[in-house]
Amino acid sequence: MLIALCSAKGAPGVTTAALALTLSWPRGAVLAELDPAGGDVLAGYGRARLSAGGLTELQLAARRGGLAGQLDAHLVQLDATGRARLLPGLSDAATARHVNWERLAAALASVEDGAVDVLADCGRLRAEHFPAAVLRRAAAVVVVTGSTLRAVRAAAQAVAELRDEGAGLAPGAGVLAALVVGPGEPYGEREIGEVLGVPVVGVLPRDARAAAVLSEGAPAGRLFAQSALLRAARSAAVRLAEFAAAHEVRLTPPPTPASAATAGGRRDR
Repeated sequence: MLIALCSAKGAPGVTTAALALTLSWPRGAVLAELDPAGGDVLAGYGRARLSAGGLTELQLAARRGGLAGQLDAHLVQLDATGRARLLPGLSDAATARHVNWERLAAALASVEDGAVDVLADCGRLRAEHFPAAVLRRAAAVVVVTGSTLRAVRAAAQAVAELRDEGAGLAPGAGVLAALVVGPGEPYGEREIGEVLGVPVVGVLPRDARAAAVLSEGAPAGRLFAQSALLRAARSAAVRLAEFAAAHEVRLTPPPTPASAATAGGRRDR
């Protein structure tokens, strides 16, 4: 199952939110850094860790064979259990123009035959070389927003664009949801949901210390797993997984029943 996260202008960090969700996901998950501006999880959370894989190398490897078959070799483990993995993003934003987002989206939508969910950090809407094809493939498209007047206004404009079939960004309004970072500044979850006209699948508090672990590679400490940010991320991850799964089921066509003629033919044999 593929879930795309994106933001409007001036929104809080999508990458930090996506990483928190991936680490808290109720089953195996991959965080795919698809922001055309480049990836920075390894530079921050990974403490400048180097990787032999990633999106740049995956694109090169895909020229020698099927992209889906190459994907696993380019994933990096994010936690001790191996349930959370990362597809590191582009090291050079200039290479975003060469990425075949359509092929990549198809591969990410069926990682390990659907046994693993993929959270795609797509960055800011309308950025140059934005991976719109990934949004069109996603079971859910989540707009990450703050709760200030400016942030909510920008998110409302983003939702309107995503609902616009002519914009080519998403298949329809039914897939849309929002994730609120820093609720109560001054608007709450319910108010934001009403303004945007989409369900809010979770809220993440402004927890500077825990966020620094994810974004800057600060020492986690023994209480990191019980921080306000990670507790909220676990709740949001469950809600988002259920929301996306329900929509994916609605998108899956029911099996075609045998026609009366075919059934009759079987009885005659």
